[in-house]
Amino acid sequence: MNPKTARDIMVPLDDYPHAYDTQTLREAVRLLETSEIHRGGRTSMPRILLVFDANNQLLGMARRRDILRGLEPHFHGDLDLTHPEMHVQTAIDPNLSELIGSDDTDRLDHRLEQPLGDVVRELAGRVDVDDSLMRVVRELVGDDTHIAAVLEDDKVVGVVRSLDVLRAVCEGLY
Repeated sequence: MNPKTARDIMVPLDDYPHAYDTQTLREAVRLLETSEIHRGGRTSMPRILLVFDANNQLLGMARRRDILRGLEPHFHGDLDLTHPEMHVQTAIDPNLSELIGSDDTDRLDHRLEQPLGDVVRELAGRVDVDDSLMRVVRELVGDDTHIAAVLEDDKVVGVVRSLDVLRAVCEGLY
């Protein structure tokens, strides 16, 4: 049995949801809610969009929570950015949600029209199509992520997800 490579376990780019940085948050939400990934006889909904620029260069990713963060009011710009999840936790102050009243609907609608590029974050994980399964594991663990872009000749051709790596390992395909 030949050892598996990133190419063998990746989700091809054509089968993984991706968008351009100029598309709106509204378009990104619709893409996430209508996309399905079919792998190994199973179907899953993506948690992440890959984001490209007009030259088809990978800029990074946008997670569902990044899109939600883009919908927040901008009155708390001084919050600690090292813990961005804190921005959407009203448990910090239970009355915080009261600041967004029903009259904020227009502003929320406006925030949905901002470009996806405003919320994109780096996707550090990158592997080559011919990298071994163990190299992929090291990349995912080292970058503390569950997704990595798969490159061939410096072009993104797919994505490896931790779920697919774990499946391959459990099936003894390494």
